[in-house]
Amino acid sequence: MNYSRLLRADVIAALAAFVLLFVMAMDWYSTAAGDEARRIESISDPQGALGGEPEREVQESASIAAEEQEKNAWQASGAIDRILVVLLLAAAVLALAAAYLRAAGKRFSPPATPSALAALAAVVAGLVVAYRIIQEPGLDDATVVKAGAPLALIVLGVIALAARAAVRQEEAGSA
Repeated sequence: MNYSRLLRADVIAALAAFVLLFVMAMDWYSTAAGDEARRIESISDPQGALGGEPEREVQESASIAAEEQEKNAWQASGAIDRILVVLLLAAAVLALAAAYLRAAGKRFSPPATPSALAALAAVVAGLVVAYRIIQEPGLDDATVVKAGAPLALIVLGVIALAARAAVRQEEAGSA
């Protein structure tokens, strides 16, 4: 295993793959009621021992209500969401595998390289994430897209571009 074999593109794609795993755990969707509960939680300001007890209860109830409404990539329940999780994991695993295999000195003949597969998986996952941002789960009027989904789209773009750069270097023979 020689990490000096890694291309800059491999390192960027691998780091983005790790970031993608964290982004998948962020909140992707909520509802208007969940956002209102978060707002109530943030403006609640419990002070004092006994005098602040009602405020603490309001804050805790609002937090629980908001958590029940918020969903991340793992919690979304539709069939398209399950497909999306598989695609996201495939993009991350393939990007990490491409870096690992290059560091291990394994060679593949283009176009069927791990980097090419990672780029393809990232593009397909990005398209499904974009679809899911536009066509939100549940009722569109009640659903709110949170930061996780757009961040996932950005990270998938980084993986796709970095993996494509690695593929170009593989095709040119400089990898």
